[in-house]
Amino acid sequence: MNSLTALLEQFSLPELTKVLRYTALSAVAVGIVALVVAALLQAVIFGWGVCLGLALGLANIRLVTLQTAHVSERKVPKPIRALASLTLARLAVTTAIVVALAAFVTSLGLGAVAGIAVFYGIFLVSLIVSILRHRSVTA
Repeated sequence: MNSLTALLEQFSLPELTKVLRYTALSAVAVGIVALVVAALLQAVIFGWGVCLGLALGLANIRLVTLQTAHVSERKVPKPIRALASLTLARLAVTTAIVVALAAFVTSLGLGAVAGIAVFYGIFLVSLIVSILRHRSVTA
């Protein structure tokens, strides 16, 4: 965890904003493609699930930035503990939503799981590309 923190500290706020913007725009594009492909395969509910999963991933990332700013602003005595408990709560809510979806409409829940996985794949690729660009500029 400390090595990830050290890695992310090397980026400026505009660089991280660019990564998040690219991730969000890519998620929208993937959602549109997922809906079209799902409609062609007559699995529209799965496609909507993918879109919902992408939205959950985007909301989670947005909450991370808001909660981190809030904890930093309040100057909490143990910021790591505060952020860890907020992360646990976010993951619990996300998991509960996906499990509830899967319990009521299986294809919607599975689509949501796929959407979340795709979202974080896009996010990781975005970060890796940014890291490689950052290293080539500083090298």
